[in-house]
Amino acid sequence: MILHPDVQVIRDEYLMPYVGGTRKLYTYYLDRYLEWCALQAYEPLAVTRAHVERYVHHLHIELGMRPSSVATALCPVRGFYRFGYHEGAIDRDPAVHARRPRYYYRPSDTLGLDRSQLTAFLAAGTAMGGRYYAAAFLLGCMALRASEACSLEVGDYQQTVRGPRVLEFIGKAGLPAQMPLPVPVLRALDAAVGDRTDGSILLRLDGLPLGRSGLNTIVHTIGRRAGIDLPFNSHVLRHSAITNALEAGASLRKVMDLARHSEPRTTMRYDRNRTQLDEHAVHALVSFVVPTVTNVCPVNGP
Repeated sequence: MILHPDVQVIRDEYLMPYVGGTRKLYTYYLDRYLEWCALQAYEPLAVTRAHVERYVHHLHIELGMRPSSVATALCPVRGFYRFGYHEGAIDRDPAVHARRPRYYYRPSDTLGLDRSQLTAFLAAGTAMGGRYYAAAFLLGCMALRASEACSLEVGDYQQTVRGPRVLEFIGKAGLPAQMPLPVPVLRALDAAVGDRTDGSILLRLDGLPLGRSGLNTIVHTIGRRAGIDLPFNSHVLRHSAITNALEAGASLRKVMDLARHSEPRTTMRYDRNRTQLDEHAVHALVSFVVPTVTNVCPVNGP
């Protein structure tokens, strides 16, 4: 795709601060929009709000994308125009008021492991030893993402802060993270590392660093050994660590630190998913009014 030099400059400067998966996602969706503009013979820096809404119609109606997916696709488009407006490249932002399909955040359908299942999973990982032992505790107790667990090096857990050992690593969006290492987790890491002084903590059988696919295979293997008959992967274990921390009574702010969420509402979604049915207001309502209703004789009839 050949872009006008002015468009190319704004595109590149807008995308420059983003890294990792976010940069790949934003690049993909922004380039997709710019290609659509080229096919429609629209000049990206001269479009109006109506043109942007035609693109929304194209995604939602013609391609059948879900409202949440349309919102994701539009995020870098809106950012591109906001950046161009603030840099003085365009005199108005055509996307700022563009209407999008309405959607809402549904509670997550992910079913994490409850306390007994997570305990059984950790026990199975401990019994299997080595990388299985370490993977079980990194995901089930430290709530690491798969990419974070696979990136860990032996030197990442050798430091101490005011006495206790800590785990230091680079998390999502390239942000540095530091977490304390409880003794059971430290034992799991030592079991996987053995006498090694460098290299990755989690290794494949051939000695190369373990990848996301290999980590999920390990998770499935431990799950079968633990007798857990549920489809789950490394993210479900992270989900389980977060919900069990909430169940254990940790405050929302502390669990937010554990999960390394940048927004409290992200952690709150885990909490709502955990309690949305068991603590629904309908239970309080029924317990309040039903004793009165049950004293009334039912009336036969359709």
